[in-house]
Amino acid sequence: MRLSLIHSTSYPLVFDYIFHTDGTIEVRVSASGYLQSTFWEASQAAYGTPIREHTMGSLHDHVINFKVDLDVAGTDNSLLYTHTVQEEVIHPWLDDDWGQTVIQQRIVHEYIQDENKALLKFPENHRGGYAIVNQAEPNRWGVPRGYAIRPGYSPIYNTVVGSKRLLHNANWARYNLAISRRKDTEPSSSSTWNLNLPGTPMVDFHKFFNGENITQQDLVAWINVGMHHLPQAEDVPNTRANIATSSFFLTPLNYFDSDVSIDSTNAILINASTEGAPSSIDEYGVAAVQCMPEMVPPYHNIKLKAFALDYALWYIYEVIHDRMKGEGVFLDQQQPTFLLNFLNEFSSSW
Repeated sequence: MRLSLIHSTSYPLVFDYIFHTDGTIEVRVSASGYLQSTFWEASQAAYGTPIREHTMGSLHDHVINFKVDLDVAGTDNSLLYTHTVQEEVIHPWLDDDWGQTVIQQRIVHEYIQDENKALLKFPENHRGGYAIVNQAEPNRWGVPRGYAIRPGYSPIYNTVVGSKRLLHNANWARYNLAISRRKDTEPSSSSTWNLNLPGTPMVDFHKFFNGENITQQDLVAWINVGMHHLPQAEDVPNTRANIATSSFFLTPLNYFDSDVSIDSTNAILINASTEGAPSSIDEYGVAAVQCMPEMVPPYHNIKLKAFALDYALWYIYEVIHDRMKGEGVFLDQQQPTFLLNFLNEFSSSW
């Protein structure tokens, strides 16, 4: 995955890629570091928050764009928009004071075929979502296999739209996500030089979208994460990464025939086959969890190479040592003794 930054300055960014056992990929970005600040005066209260006697944390946005090249069961993919709508239906069997009319919701599946209509924002109230599917590759139940793009923490897009300083150089930041045909000539959504060229940027994201058909084509998803940073005193000394976090999920949508996490090696099946009888437990060969690390044996740095003569010389030393102890004479254990020096020289010369 490649990414573009609209705002970095003094913020270190932490990128987490989390792979779940059901096939879901979670991409999370967390910001920390020093808050963007300026001089505080009361007339600027609409644009920030006082965080010290003469310092203000400035209002700003963070938007980060990921390029995600998904190939779902092949490179021929389509963009599916699934959402719900409200409808009125008549249930003639209802016989109460509320009447026979019922307001309910139903599912609508819509394939977006025009690239120009694939500059997207997530539905209001998240009453739906978008997925990359392969219409020619159904699962066991006849449903096209796909991967859904779901918002995680803080699914935002850039607040400021229409500023001449962001005229064409950050078009990608206006949406939650966008889907385009994959092209080698469109490697990224922005460029280092875009900041200084708002009118004629090196990369104009909107030029990627020229009305091409995106049904069963090789597609690329451009997904934004970020946060609207309304500064507060708790952002000092460092921005809190636990709330300065944004993410998205790439999660299976009918890609499998069932939840594949049940096939993981850590699955445990408890089966109560007979009423009143003990349940059978199948751990699938999983070893018991070892919470404490295993003891490491003591380290001995032994560099000696023992041969028959070494054992003989050491035996002589022990005999002499014992005799001297019996006579009240003890060898010094801290300094080399004449006997040890003699044995070493004798061993070397041998």
